[in-house]
Amino acid sequence: MKVTEIQSAFTPSKEWLGMKGMTKVLATAALLMCVATAADAAPKKEVFESGKPLAEQITKIEIDLNDGETYAELALPERSRVREALTRMRAVVEQYPEQKALPESARMALFNDQQVVNTVLTQAREDSRLICKREKAIGSNMPVTQCMTVAQRERIKAQAQGRMDKTQRVGNYSY
Repeated sequence: MKVTEIQSAFTPSKEWLGMKGMTKVLATAALLMCVATAADAAPKKEVFESGKPLAEQITKIEIDLNDGETYAELALPERSRVREALTRMRAVVEQYPEQKALPESARMALFNDQQVVNTVLTQAREDSRLICKREKAIGSNMPVTQCMTVAQRERIKAQAQGRMDKTQRVGNYSY
């Protein structure tokens, strides 16, 4: 719901006049905006989509892993875990082309590998998001646009914290 719709829906009448009335109108509008925002917030989209052929999805994920951009922030151990899970999944899909013919043990192994891939790649996708902020550089009043991934910002923050801890412990002010 847009703000203009909220304002037109809550046009104050004679009984709403005054400070109490305006407070009620603003509180109601804020509440409706919060509800609309919460309804629009979507859960994290998983990597595997139901209804699509699993073999095609595995191939697409392997291509995305190799392109160097989609999951750029994925560390080597996690990348290896995903590749191993995808290899096991591909073997099961090739061994049992019909999903209905899957034995229970193979179905459970496939599900577990799918959860590993979903968990690792969803987090990697979140870490690879590019966020741009306009910040003032030290010693300047001119704002500069700085674009970094979430993981890059976290690394810079951790490095700065590590330097501060080291400086406070050792008293070494040179870097």
